[in-house]
Amino acid sequence: MSVTEEQHVRTRFSDLDTQRHTTSRTYEDSCLGERYKILEAAGYSWKRMIEESVRLQTIGADIRFLAQQMENTNLSVNTSVSSGDEGFLSFIQEVVDPSGKVAAEIRTLARTEKEGKPFQIFPVEESAEALVSSFESVAPFSGRCERASVDRDLFFCERNPFGEYNPSHYWRLLEEGRWNFTDECGLSLDDLVAMDTTLFYMGGKIRYHKPLVAGKKATVKTWIRSFEKIWSRMRQEIIDFETGEVLAESLDDLLVVSVSKSRPKKAGEDMLKIFSRITEFPEGEGEK
Repeated sequence: MSVTEEQHVRTRFSDLDTQRHTTSRTYEDSCLGERYKILEAAGYSWKRMIEESVRLQTIGADIRFLAQQMENTNLSVNTSVSSGDEGFLSFIQEVVDPSGKVAAEIRTLARTEKEGKPFQIFPVEESAEALVSSFESVAPFSGRCERASVDRDLFFCERNPFGEYNPSHYWRLLEEGRWNFTDECGLSLDDLVAMDTTLFYMGGKIRYHKPLVAGKKATVKTWIRSFEKIWSRMRQEIIDFETGEVLAESLDDLLVVSVSKSRPKKAGEDMLKIFSRITEFPEGEGEK
């Protein structure tokens, strides 16, 4: 099928985060809207989907952030989609700034379902196996280190028209886990300045396993999987507070940056020492 669509989104002041640029959730919410527009063009508006118990279930996402954006910026969202059997869909979306530079790229694996069973809307182009295999799995936690942990309520008022949570809500919980991680490590802004080091979230992989349940609590576990030169590989899990089931997990790419020089640097011994108790493979990925 490989349909390509171009739509326009204007950022707002309310899209800015504490680092004074547009939050990643703004990109995902804009891309989600375009995914639903493609379903609508195929005859399935979100209203018809609700009436006929059809759902678009998100399974995985690979994300890259390439250029920070500010408020009142007109961004374009380019979308292409490949269809597989068993209702699988692979979306590739680029968020492009006014100069034509790609600000973010989001690859999403999803599946259309009717009453919980695979439902085919688009003609089959590829096998489900081919689409699924293009999204690598996230390695399970080995148990070799401590993990930062925070519990968060899942509010009823933040659900979408389907009574479910958009993927960006998972992103919100993961970001909350990253902030809590820094806090549990005892790192203040002054500490980071003293080390001339900060970590920039540049993207990663998110895998969605089970839905968040409104009115319940979710626990976010966060830890460093390994340091690789100028990169910190961070792992996270969103866990059902009551059952302990993993609802979603991620492997994130954080760039280690010198604050004074505004360029990447290798993590220093001071940072490695602070993170040692919550680093799964301090000796590196090759020594599993």
